[in-house]
Amino acid sequence: MKNKTLRDFTKEVVATFKNYQKIGTPPWDHMIAARDLPYQVGSLTKLLLQLEGIRHREGKTEKEIKTKIADELADIFAEVLFIAHGLDISIEEAWEAMLHSDQKKISERKLK
Repeated sequence: MKNKTLRDFTKEVVATFKNYQKIGTPPWDHMIAARDLPYQVGSLTKLLLQLEGIRHREGKTEKEIKTKIADELADIFAEVLFIAHGLDISIEEAWEAMLHSDQKKISERKLK
């Protein structure tokens, strides 16, 4: 796989989500994705608990659980990109602003 940008990922996600109707799912928009996001996070959390041995593994090996975790992380990433696209928010700009804000907080706290 070539190195992809966030824009590349976003284009792929938007194209994929627009085709959900073909599999019998109502058309998705960013609001539906936002409502589905907690479900995806919950699925991720369950798998993490299984990995730690806190929840029953249901016969899954560590490798199988990690494969499912990767799938959930990709689902969450896709939904975040789709929501941002639907709201016309630049994830690149938001990312830079978040890093700048965090670095500023870290610098300010080091001074004290």
